[in-house]
Amino acid sequence: MTVIAFPTYTITDYTRDFARTAGGYRGDSPAMLHAMEAIRQHGIRRARDGHFERKAVIDEMKANPEMFFNAIRPNLCTAEAIEAANRVIFGFRNLPTWQRERRLGDVQRAQKMRVYARFFRRFGKRLWIRSAA
Repeated sequence: MTVIAFPTYTITDYTRDFARTAGGYRGDSPAMLHAMEAIRQHGIRRARDGHFERKAVIDEMKANPEMFFNAIRPNLCTAEAIEAANRVIFGFRNLPTWQRERRLGDVQRAQKMRVYARFFRRFGKRLWIRSAA
């Protein structure tokens, strides 16, 4: 018989608050609170991983402006890229569920592109002028 060891998490007020807001759980079951803490920690890890992934891409684009402009093609500027990404995201919200499942990748790419375009709209010109000097 195989015994699976689960990591033990410390039950904190954050865990209880998360359980109340996320699932409406109001009890004190240690097993349920440990499960909620595991879900919370997993979400934190995924958010950190996503942050470092986006940061790596932005660092590459900082070093090579052509990479950014190739990424936003066929748009001519960051404002157009943001508008195009918003159109995809808002159009996704109006789709039926079965079409949403097929277009999830498009929306995720549009959300990433919107983040990159917003960053470079704000800081790009300064970064590239500084690197050229």
